[in-house]
Amino acid sequence: MKADTLDLKDIFRKDTRYVVPRFQRPYVWNQEEHWQLLWEDLRLVVDDLMERRAEAEDQFERDEAQLNTSPHFLGAIVLDQQSTPTQKLETREIIDGQQRLITLQVLLSAAHSVSMELGGEESASMFEKLMYNDADLIRDEEDRLKVWPIGADKEAFTDVMSLSDPESDLTELDGDEVLHDCFRFFSGQIREWAEEGPEPTEEHLDSLVTTMWKLLRVVVIDLESNDDAQVIFETLNARGTPLLAADLIKNYLFREATIEQNDPGELHDKYWRQFDEDEWRVEVSQGRLDRPKIDVFIMHWLTMQMGQQIRAKKLFPAFRKFLDRTDLSTEEILENFDNYASIYEELTEPDTQSREAVFLRRLDVLDTTTPFPVLLYIFGQDDIPSNQRVKAVEAIESWLMRRMLCRLTSKNYNKIFIELLEELKETDDEDVGDTVVAFFQGKEGESDYWPTDDDLANAMVDLQYWSRINQRRLKMVFSAIERDLRDTGYSETLEITQDLQIEHILPQDWSHNWSLPGEQPAEVERIERDEVKNKVGNLTVLTDKLNPSVSNSAWEDKREAIHDHTVLLLNKHLVDTWPDEWNEETIAERGAWLADRASEVWKDPESSHWY
Repeated sequence: MKADTLDLKDIFRKDTRYVVPRFQRPYVWNQEEHWQLLWEDLRLVVDDLMERRAEAEDQFERDEAQLNTSPHFLGAIVLDQQSTPTQKLETREIIDGQQRLITLQVLLSAAHSVSMELGGEESASMFEKLMYNDADLIRDEEDRLKVWPIGADKEAFTDVMSLSDPESDLTELDGDEVLHDCFRFFSGQIREWAEEGPEPTEEHLDSLVTTMWKLLRVVVIDLESNDDAQVIFETLNARGTPLLAADLIKNYLFREATIEQNDPGELHDKYWRQFDEDEWRVEVSQGRLDRPKIDVFIMHWLTMQMGQQIRAKKLFPAFRKFLDRTDLSTEEILENFDNYASIYEELTEPDTQSREAVFLRRLDVLDTTTPFPVLLYIFGQDDIPSNQRVKAVEAIESWLMRRMLCRLTSKNYNKIFIELLEELKETDDEDVGDTVVAFFQGKEGESDYWPTDDDLANAMVDLQYWSRINQRRLKMVFSAIERDLRDTGYSETLEITQDLQIEHILPQDWSHNWSLPGEQPAEVERIERDEVKNKVGNLTVLTDKLNPSVSNSAWEDKREAIHDHTVLLLNKHLVDTWPDEWNEETIAERGAWLADRASEVWKDPESSHWY
């Protein structure tokens, strides 16, 4: 076999048919595990190219920008040359990599479609050159497309590609096939990206063309006549356990240790042995995906060290780049790993009732890991005073929780926490908490501002929370308010450990026992009630036994049952404050009360608490 690293131009500009053998599985890639990650990787490259072009002072430097932009490696494909008559197109069977090649063709079709929609005909023409074979060489209709899938995918794939075919009359997709969804996803992402920022749309599309043509690389393995294609396919897909990025890092480090004339066995036993245990290889949540715990830890550690976003898929290359920059010896790096691994376990498995531990458990419910490089840094500095560490985590928690309760975007959190990390590295240890507070107080943009008490009150009275904020987070909010209600100095401060259920006080199916006021047309009141029932003022937490027993009951019966069985102060307040009726007005009143309580738990950015 022969292997070459090629860009998409080298693969798709040739007049070649890449055919998926009939015995292979249908197209199975999806948004969460594949399309989204591919788009994010592509964005990193194209955005880097655009930044370099923007900084260019003349055309020569602009042309050089492409050469200075790091390409993205898409993985490997295995192709088997087929015997074809002279008058037929050269054909290769795709032994491994059909999902990748089909996805790339759909991505090209989406880019072409958006380019035509936004007036980028020149860019569209460049995308088209990677999608279709030369018309003079086509003998059969299927020859026109570069990639030809198995029978189960042919119709959907042809539909998607026809949207960019100037010879086709198809103008829209009306099916719900996976490949249709793939096209819709990429076209939506490209359109949104192409129209954002100060750069003109044409600059976005031209940079995307350059990236697609020159900056996406694939290792192409071409089989020779004596290679058994099936054995190679099985070897690539079914045998052995894939190496983790941490395995590659480990091997590289100990090879470096040998070069430095250190004993790798001694270093392994002293610093690395713990990482060979199964607990470090278990899958943990990392955004939308699960990844090995050790890879996630090293990713956060490396982000902390380098002060830049490290993607899990680029972990090993990023680590090698770090080694090129650092003055640390191999042993110092291993010692650092060992030290921060203990800190990481404290962050992910807090076992105390300290304020920091309460924050960490709430952070787990928020299911965001973007603060972890900052937290590794803060918890890894022994000289930070305890009160400053507490202030830092309280400020981070308030910023995160207030933004969640106001249903604000979390899109740029990675960049924001890396920016905070760089400020902390320039801060004296005794000022760390004050620096975190001042950092978030200084944020004013839609994607990073720290909501005030007024913002919080407006959101918790006006916005719908049910189905917009997941139940685990809602239960955490009620638990935090309950904890604060009990934190009087006289009562015990208790955490809700029972898995309670979210209950609609005014039921979701309210028509059985709840009549409309009759003050406006019935349809108007019905719409208003269906909206207000999902606001936080209408929600509470009950046990899994009490909840279904009162589900659709009238307020009088429901209030009595809650009064008789609940031990929660927030529910006592509910039934004591509104004993007579429950309606749209009382839901707003309770939403305001909950907002007031939430503002006590998560302090306002200008609160005297921070000073």
